[in-house]
Amino acid sequence: MTSPATTPLRPPVAVHLGEAGAPRTACVLAPVMARWDRGAFFEPVAEALVTTGHRVTVYDTLSLLRDGDDLAALADRWAQVLRAEEPDVLVGNALGGAVVQRLLDRPWTHRADVVLLSSPTVADEVLDATLERIAAAVAERGTTAALDLLHEVVRGPADPAPVPAPAGPRDTPDSERDGADDPLYGWRLATGLRLLHRADVRSQVEAFPGRLLHVYGNESNLVGRQHLATGLGHRSVGIAGAGMRPHADRPEATRRAVAAFLAPQQKKRIHDQ
Repeated sequence: MTSPATTPLRPPVAVHLGEAGAPRTACVLAPVMARWDRGAFFEPVAEALVTTGHRVTVYDTLSLLRDGDDLAALADRWAQVLRAEEPDVLVGNALGGAVVQRLLDRPWTHRADVVLLSSPTVADEVLDATLERIAAAVAERGTTAALDLLHEVVRGPADPAPVPAPAGPRDTPDSERDGADDPLYGWRLATGLRLLHRADVRSQVEAFPGRLLHVYGNESNLVGRQHLATGLGHRSVGIAGAGMRPHADRPEATRRAVAAFLAPQQKKRIHDQ
């Protein structure tokens, strides 16, 4: 599969939300995506940050990925970007949240509030096996089939089961499915998922002295409470009726959880003005 490994390191891919002059900044690292969705995944949560005075930058976590990276190497590369931003809030979803957690032993992160959406602190054998099954399907069956497997484990309780990718040639081309089998998309999906193999950032999280919130779906078939760790004063909130993507399955409940977590800092900012 092709990758950008041999090209010069480019600036990270990102979109910006909120007012440019907002008094607080938030940086968001995305989950593994075969194709970058320009931050659409975060729209259900963004309001909780934008309406509380944050300028939000949503990053494509895989835009800094290179062949040979492990989680630590990717996190080191992101540290150079995020440190310069001096974020008031660090947000990560799935792989993006694992990268954020890997950085929490860095002193510059200790001033930030941390929000983690279905972000594993530790990967157990079940999570490893599930992610590898999806990653391996890219080479064995194609990216479209691998995406179907991914949807099967991340879909919410109310979502329909995925329609299996047809075997063999199709009489009627489907542009979306045809595009999904671009080699770069397959490389992003397989390489990104494998970064979580044997992930364990419990020491960074448990020692983190700042404010931290885990949000996860109570009915998730991928990342659940057993994959999360917290330290003194940290919180975790399970969203009822939600799967791996609580911000998509139960957006209002997820927004409320994030807004309630940020509220004390918002009141402090207003008092300090």
